[in-house]
Amino acid sequence: MRQQQLRGGASFSWSGVWALGLGGLIAVQAAGCGSREGAAPQAAKAPAAEQSTVQAPTVVVGEAPVPRFLTLTGSLTAFEDSDVAAGAGGKVLSVHVERGSLVKKGDALVRLDARAATASATEARAQVELARTQKELAEADCARNQKLFEGGSVSAADHQRAQAMCRNAAATAAAAEARLSLIENNLADTTIRAPFDGMVAERAVAVGEYVRPDSRVVTLLATDPLRLEITVPESSATGVQKGQEVEFTLTAAPGIVHRTTVTYVGPALRRGTRDLVVEALVPNPGNQMIPGQFATVKLRLGDVALPVVPRTAVRAEGSESRIFVVNEGKLEERLVQLGEAVGTTVGVLSGVRPGERVVATASAELRDGVKLQ
Repeated sequence: MRQQQLRGGASFSWSGVWALGLGGLIAVQAAGCGSREGAAPQAAKAPAAEQSTVQAPTVVVGEAPVPRFLTLTGSLTAFEDSDVAAGAGGKVLSVHVERGSLVKKGDALVRLDARAATASATEARAQVELARTQKELAEADCARNQKLFEGGSVSAADHQRAQAMCRNAAATAAAAEARLSLIENNLADTTIRAPFDGMVAERAVAVGEYVRPDSRVVTLLATDPLRLEITVPESSATGVQKGQEVEFTLTAAPGIVHRTTVTYVGPALRRGTRDLVVEALVPNPGNQMIPGQFATVKLRLGDVALPVVPRTAVRAEGSESRIFVVNEGKLEERLVQLGEAVGTTVGVLSGVRPGERVVATASAELRDGVKLQ
């Protein structure tokens, strides 16, 4: 290494200068690293400092009877659903209803040509009058014959013939009256009337058509009340009985809860589906509900004791429900499975036990592990 001579005989080396500079640079870098290493623990401690305590009112989890429901499917059907038959044969003269018409029991639906039936009825009435007259004459003859027979003026054979004629005249009159009644019924059937109060679902005939007695003229539905038909699986069939409470909602209006009770219970399971059919009558003033609508049904089976918490203590996020339990002064977030709501409280099927303390209002600021002041 090259050295230089200084004044006074001293000398120095450039290598020493480079060594001294390099050592100073290393010392400066070391000092910088040391300052960063010392700051790291302080940065790590910052989140812990930010985790301040929260203030929130708490309540103790209670226990109370909570309704137990069986959720099923059902559908609304008409109380009566009838394909009204003509009951008589003839040409259609007039139709008095259309689809959607409201009718009362006895209202005229369709009128048939009644000329032939009217003529037959007139003839039958004349036959009845003739038979009644012959019956009266025969009865008078029988009365005279009876007196003569008692006086010995008429033989037994003549008396028996006279009595037989009286019986024949009475039978002829009865037959004539029966025929007249049948013809009058046929005449009345030429005006086809509603068998019950209801709404016309479909009109099946038009003016000019010829109908037979078994021809369908209209389809008539009784819509107040309606029947709620519910299918109960075999595993729950034994728990269903008449008078049980029923709640249901319709797909068209899921926010409206309708309430009724079980009215009819099937006597046996259906062979094909292995389920039990039960029915509940549903009042339908104003025909707000329509036969054929699908229903989600909750059938009340009784009550069960469950832990209960205020509704406000539950935070719902999508399909999950959470509550915050106070555990050793800190909040513990838990997923819970909820039961039915009763007033301002809700039953909890799993996730919390009676006697535990929970935050009364699960606000958005609450987090798992935060200290409770």
